[in-house]
Amino acid sequence: MTKLDESRWQPPRRLSAAVISWRADRIAEPVARLQFLRQSAAFLSSRPVHRALRSARLRHLSAFVLALGLLPVPTVSDGAGRQHRAVAREAIGPGYEAATVWQVESTDTHELYSNGLRIEKRYQLLRQQPVAFVRFRTATEQMEQRSTPYGIVFHTTESHALPFEEGQNRNLRRIGAGVLQYVRQIRAYHYVIDRFGRVWRIVPESEPAHHAGNSVWAEEQHFYLNLNASFLGVSFEGPSRDESGQTPVTAPQIHSGRLLTDLLRTRYRISARNCVTHAQVSVNPENMGIGYHTDWAANFPFEQIGLPDNYLLPPPAITLFGFQYDASFRNATGERLWRGLDKADLELQKGAFARKVSLPVWRRELTGRYRRLYSIARQPDFSVEGN
Repeated sequence: MTKLDESRWQPPRRLSAAVISWRADRIAEPVARLQFLRQSAAFLSSRPVHRALRSARLRHLSAFVLALGLLPVPTVSDGAGRQHRAVAREAIGPGYEAATVWQVESTDTHELYSNGLRIEKRYQLLRQQPVAFVRFRTATEQMEQRSTPYGIVFHTTESHALPFEEGQNRNLRRIGAGVLQYVRQIRAYHYVIDRFGRVWRIVPESEPAHHAGNSVWAEEQHFYLNLNASFLGVSFEGPSRDESGQTPVTAPQIHSGRLLTDLLRTRYRISARNCVTHAQVSVNPENMGIGYHTDWAANFPFEQIGLPDNYLLPPPAITLFGFQYDASFRNATGERLWRGLDKADLELQKGAFARKVSLPVWRRELTGRYRRLYSIARQPDFSVEGN
């Protein structure tokens, strides 16, 4: 029997928990394993199981599975952060180091780099006072600052995309120029990659751009709130989706996106894990929902950009701060991001069970933590002098 067959296997009604546990351990893919456990739980009806559920006052399926001993109980020394880090390590894996890139030439109008990247400077804003980039240490919630960014958020400009054809050259250039002028006016992104693959720097990398708004992300030891103050914004000209549901990004844009990503990762020592899409980090504090913005909720070419598929990561807004998502957000995402959402749900449930509280109580505790830290993250930009 193949692994896929095992994940879909239907257990007999009175199959023991030990047999279910043995079979679940042999399903390597986490989401498939969870689906198998859900199916198995539906067939189990023994009295000891019901007593375990009543004593814990939990009715959620993952608590049911944990009561059987089918999933490991997480340690709680640093709360949800440790659980999140374990899943993150499993999802990403090694082998995504950035290529070494250096500057070859710099003029008033452009910069040229060793990997062939050319950065246009015609729309670049004048440099202002540099600010510190901010993050929080997960274990202590202590705020840290440094003078360089920690990551990259990928966007689309959400502007109209004409067919990428030779007969549209004039209109493509005209629309592209209009997008660049508007982005410059509102300081929307650090970089824009136009339909022809040209890379335009808009906001200097030492200053924040207004690209991420209310947002959450995390790595193994740190988390980030308000990614304007910690990540660079790179936007691909065009909408998130066309009539077919695809993002109409061009091959030149993907090529330039990889060259730019390699440069920024080399220059600032940015980890592959901290290269994410806007839809993965965007949140709405008013209703505690994720996905307030949905650009790149699907179809981001992680592999072609030289990155791991970060869609598979559980969104930290859910696991660390109890955010939720609705059907409309799930419908806007692709299957890859669904898997990350499923992992986040399971991780949240495990945290509640480890603390012997219901899922709503655990979520409220995480929400309170977010609101407390959010008030700190909303403070004015920090000066580099405090670094």
